[in-house]
Amino acid sequence: MKYLLALAAAGAVFSGASWAARPLVSETADSLGKHDCEWETAVTSARVSGAGSARVFDTLVACGVGAHTQVSGGYTRESVDGEQNQYAALTGKTNLVEPKDGQTGWGLAYSASFDKASGANWRHSGTRLLGVATRELGKGLTGHANLGWSRDVSAKANATVWSLGLEGESPVRWTADVFGDDHSKPWVSAGLLWMLGEKFNVNVAVAQGTESPRTRLWTLACKLDF
Repeated sequence: MKYLLALAAAGAVFSGASWAARPLVSETADSLGKHDCEWETAVTSARVSGAGSARVFDTLVACGVGAHTQVSGGYTRESVDGEQNQYAALTGKTNLVEPKDGQTGWGLAYSASFDKASGANWRHSGTRLLGVATRELGKGLTGHANLGWSRDVSAKANATVWSLGLEGESPVRWTADVFGDDHSKPWVSAGLLWMLGEKFNVNVAVAQGTESPRTRLWTLACKLDF
């Protein structure tokens, strides 16, 4: 239970089934081209101070559908204290202004999430709407900003969610984020990505919560473009 409460404090920004830009946490203001797709899968080890650990597996497929829009579906399975919980998310993103040299790109990201606890049925668990912005800050350095709203259906509670992220290449692609919501202290994360081919990469990330009890997540993931 401590793990679930601590992970929830990360907010919808860090929901496994909707995290589509690993190892970056912040959503980006771009979208896949029509008929372009990507598949991502990851395993995460989560440890809460004084409360043991949990294992999480998730996978996601995203495709461009035209009109500067992409859609995706994700599935997450979480093992905690001998019980398995499942999550799913349907997400989309529409790029309204393309990020270019000297121009900030922006758009909207949106999602609906569902969960299934052990012995229970699937239920709608949350909704999220984000404004996203991306801008080149210098040679090989890009910044991202997210601000939006999320709804926790079971708790009947709304939250303001936010994220600030950086990514760069020097010489390995790296990412750094700080993110959270208005109900809890922020999280920080960092990641590294290695291209193993034109359309395949592997990446690692670590995220640390600042809320008590402290939660740390280590993630190993891969992505294939097709």
